[in-house]
Amino acid sequence: MWIGRRDFLAGAGAALLAGPARAGATTVGGPAFGSYWRCVLPAGARREAVAHLATGLIADLDAELSPWRDDSALSGVNRAGAGDWRPVGAATLACLSEAEAVRALTEGGFDARVGPLVARHGFGRIKGALAGEGRFELRGGAVRKSHAGLTFDPCGLAKGHALDLLVAGLAALGLSHALVEIGGEVATLGRHPSGRAWRLAIERADAPRGTALRMVRLCGLALATSAHAPQGLRGRVETSHVIDPRQGRPAAQGLAQVSVLASTGLRADALATGLLALGPHDGPRIARAAGIAALFVHPGGAERMTGGFAAHLIA
Repeated sequence: MWIGRRDFLAGAGAALLAGPARAGATTVGGPAFGSYWRCVLPAGARREAVAHLATGLIADLDAELSPWRDDSALSGVNRAGAGDWRPVGAATLACLSEAEAVRALTEGGFDARVGPLVARHGFGRIKGALAGEGRFELRGGAVRKSHAGLTFDPCGLAKGHALDLLVAGLAALGLSHALVEIGGEVATLGRHPSGRAWRLAIERADAPRGTALRMVRLCGLALATSAHAPQGLRGRVETSHVIDPRQGRPAAQGLAQVSVLASTGLRADALATGLLALGPHDGPRIARAAGIAALFVHPGGAERMTGGFAAHLIA
C-alpha cells in the first residue's frame, strides 16, 4: 500500500458526511493509499461485491502508480532513459494527460514533474536530475520522455483518479446511488437513499478536527480539498508539503485551504493542489478566469468563491 505525500501529510479540510448515513443506507470501507476508502450505499446493496471491487482497484493502482515501490510501473518510467517509447497502463496515461492539462490551466501552479523537489524537502522519494522541466509525449498505450532525468509524481491527482474508477465500477455493478470517499475526497452517484441530495461538510483545516467550515450539496460532482496542515495536525506548519512549481520551493501559506468542485475526481484533485500552490492572488484570479468552482479559505477564516461554488452551498 503506497502513501502519497498528500495522503500521508495532507487530509486537513477533508469532506465529512453531513449527518449519519442512516435512512436506508449502509457503509463499507477499508484502507487505501495510506489512508482509507468508504462507500455509503443503499441498504441491501452487495457490500461484498463493492469491497472486492475497491480492494482490487486499489491494488492495481498501487502496482501501477506507486512512487514508493521500486517494482511499480511508474518507478520504471521514472528510471527510463530519454527517447524510448515505454508501454504504460491506462491509469498512467490518464494521469499524465490530466497533469499536462491542469498545468496549462493553472499556468504552472500544478506540475507533476516536481517529484525531485518534493523529495528534497522530505516529503517523497522520487529522484531525478530535473524538476519541472522537459515533457512527456503520449502515443497509444506508450510514453516517452524528452530527458532521462524527467520524472512524474502522481501524488497530487492519483487519488482523484481512483475515486473516478471506483464510481464507474459501482455503476457497472448496477448501483445508481452511492457516495464514494477516498481520503477525504468525495464523488457521488444519484441521491442519498432517503431521496435527498447528498450533503457534505468541508472540514476546517485550522480548527479542531471535525469542525465544519461549509456544507455543500453534491449531485454528480467530485469534491477535493487541499491544505497545508499535515494530517492529524492543525494550523500553520513550518514547511508546507505542497510545492509551488513556479518558485521551486514549498508553497507560501497565504491560503489555509482550497476546495474544488469538478466533473471528475481527477480534475478536482489536481486543481485543489495547484490552486493552493498559486496562493491568495493568482489562485482566485486563475479560477475565476477559467470558471473553476472553488472555495478559497484564508488564514483566519476569510473566504472567496469562484465559478459558481456558492450555488452548491447549503450553509
